[in-house]
Amino acid sequence: MAKKKFKLNIAFDAPVTLTFTLVCIILFILNTLAFKGNLTAKLFASPTVVTGEHGFLPGSLLSYFRLFFYVFGITNFSTLITQLLFVLLLGPAMEERYGSIVIGIMIGVSTLFSGVLNACFCNQSLIGTLPVVFMLIFLNSFMSFSKKKIPLSFLAVFVLFILREIFEKNPNGIVGIIICIAGGLCGSLFAFLTSPKARAQKKIKGTELSGDEKAAFLEELDSQSPRNKKNKRKNDDDDDTTVVGTLTF
Repeated sequence: MAKKKFKLNIAFDAPVTLTFTLVCIILFILNTLAFKGNLTAKLFASPTVVTGEHGFLPGSLLSYFRLFFYVFGITNFSTLITQLLFVLLLGPAMEERYGSIVIGIMIGVSTLFSGVLNACFCNQSLIGTLPVVFMLIFLNSFMSFSKKKIPLSFLAVFVLFILREIFEKNPNGIVGIIICIAGGLCGSLFAFLTSPKARAQKKIKGTELSGDEKAAFLEELDSQSPRNKKNKRKNDDDDDTTVVGTLTF
């Protein structure tokens, strides 16, 4: 009797999330080992008010570069692990739901909005993925908000993350935390303008579903979008478990 071959395929299931994570790790290693912490201080730190640490200068390309790329400038190992764990836990599921392009846009909007607010109100630079983490937390919670429920798990994660920032002594204090929350909320609101319907349509293409079955399937997915106000299910006990990551055997 022939033995069955065991085959394990590792899927690159969330390209935007995984690429974002890899860039953060690579830059952290380079900054720590090769540049002795100077790389982040010079390039990957958000602009501040003119009199601050890295004052925003309208005529400087470096200031505009910092508005977008400060999210890669993590200088502390514990912060790197904590923030990237949240990104890797929440990011793939949201990227699967809304698509890589939409998640990329949300990351960009969150980053830019928080960077601009920091340049307007703070003297210390904003560094790290905190706006992106808050964006993913909000985005994940919207699936329950659309059913008129406030998930206790969301409140717990949200409060614990804020407490962590307070005890870690955010450079800009409470104002800095509020700026990160505002950036995350602004980026996640983009979910109300989109739907997982288009991405799902690509996945079911080529299947043996009939036209009516495909239409019903797409309508069900579209109803789950936070922007759809018709999402009123009679059964509140439906399982909304989201699978993060993919392993193929």
